[in-house]
Amino acid sequence: MRIKRYLAHDMQEALLRIKADLGKDAVILSTKKVRQKGLFGFFKKPLIEVTAACEEEKIVKKDEEAIRQESLALSLQMTQIKELEKKIDSLEKALKEVIKKEQDESISQTRELSKKNFLDVMKENLIKNGVENEIVDMLLSNLNTEASINSVVNNMYKEIKNMLGAAAPLSFNSRLPKVVFFVGPTGVGKTTTIAKIAAKLMFEDGKKVGFITADTYRIAAVEQLKTYAEIMNIKTKVWYEVNEYDRIIENFTDSDVVLVDTAGRSHKNQEHMEELKAFVHKANPDEVFLLLSATTQPSVFKEVVNTYSFLDDYKVIITKVDEVSTYGNILNIRYFTQKPIAYITTGQNVPDDIEQFNPEQFAKLIIGSRVL
Repeated sequence: MRIKRYLAHDMQEALLRIKADLGKDAVILSTKKVRQKGLFGFFKKPLIEVTAACEEEKIVKKDEEAIRQESLALSLQMTQIKELEKKIDSLEKALKEVIKKEQDESISQTRELSKKNFLDVMKENLIKNGVENEIVDMLLSNLNTEASINSVVNNMYKEIKNMLGAAAPLSFNSRLPKVVFFVGPTGVGKTTTIAKIAAKLMFEDGKKVGFITADTYRIAAVEQLKTYAEIMNIKTKVWYEVNEYDRIIENFTDSDVVLVDTAGRSHKNQEHMEELKAFVHKANPDEVFLLLSATTQPSVFKEVVNTYSFLDDYKVIITKVDEVSTYGNILNIRYFTQKPIAYITTGQNVPDDIEQFNPEQFAKLIIGSRVL
């Protein structure tokens, strides 16, 4: 075990140095304030001494692990591409067999039968991947059935990619601080997602971040956000009553962005939804993110989306993508919300398990299928 002590001006600086030196698996053993040496040290802000430790093996293998993870990610992408190519080859082979069996039919009759067979297979494939029937029928109706098989597959991919739309991550304008609300039903992972975005804004974009939590229904939620805030040295305020907002936001005049965590509201609880409306109306946020789980059934998130229709504009974050084996729900959410998708989350690790939405990647996953 390797143990090191770090002197830093604040906790954020110490965490950055520990992560760079010992890696993300390092464990903080202790922290304390240390008065700077010398007479003038009494008039200066005390430093923070942080003791951290990490297993020697993990330090040595840190770079190797990063390379291994990149190789695995690249290997996964190549595997998905090869699977898609195999599926297309399989479809072509199946059609050739159909044509061979029907060789006594006229050329026009054979083409008509093979095309119908192909479209049936494609429709079944999309449904097995979780795409709603309404969307499948619309996609098929937009295809040119006179085109070749390869053209039909390529056009289907383009249709799905266009329907998914471009990613719409958090953006910045001239207003500071930028106020961003995170809303959604219970259990979708709002607090963890906020921590992931905050970490990326701080460590990758150099932004100064503040937290406001309006989730006072769950004490654990407040404590969870405060824990993340303490680790990242982020200023945090709790918002209890609507009319407290003006006083609270004055604490963040030096921040670039303020992320507001709201209580998970049941879309069937009208009283709670009215409270949320009041909070949103009072703050008039620059952006709102509605979080929806990839595991939610379409019939349920349709109700959720309808309940949040009071929002003038919002973007979508899809959580728990790592918990599904098919990806049709990504397309369903985009279609029924008609709102851009900003991010997807793929686990509980902060800040790693979040990424900007990639429509090309998910179009390939949606059109592909393990059953072919």
